[in-house]
Amino acid sequence: MKYKVGVEGYTIDSAHYTLSSPADSQIHGHTYVVSVEVEGDVDESTGFVVNFEELRRVISETLRAWDHKLIVPRKDLQSLEIRGPFRVEIKVIDAPFPTAEYISTMLAQELYSKLGGSKIVRVKIYEGKEQYVVVEYP
Repeated sequence: MKYKVGVEGYTIDSAHYTLSSPADSQIHGHTYVVSVEVEGDVDESTGFVVNFEELRRVISETLRAWDHKLIVPRKDLQSLEIRGPFRVEIKVIDAPFPTAEYISTMLAQELYSKLGGSKIVRVKIYEGKEQYVVVEYP
């Protein structure tokens, strides 16, 4: 029997740009709302697919690396210049564009790895209030 367990309502505030979309090529930010679902068998020694406390800890730890960052594809790093009297923190991704699709994929891969790599991980990420992406990994 397969079970799906999840947590909802995490948020990160990040900036990005999407050069593949002229309207979105300006640096701009979003509040992303993130939900995570894990699918697998119940571990008979614990009674859990994954302990909710552990799942929340792993999600929080993972999202900290994305929160209040400028999300930039690795290929753009050489041409990036941002200066000012402020701190600039960048989250580098190995994807062609920092779209919600690739952001959700990177999050799912990170969570999958941190959760031991044995359960299916689904990430649903809202970019704003009305649009979202769902990805399943692997």
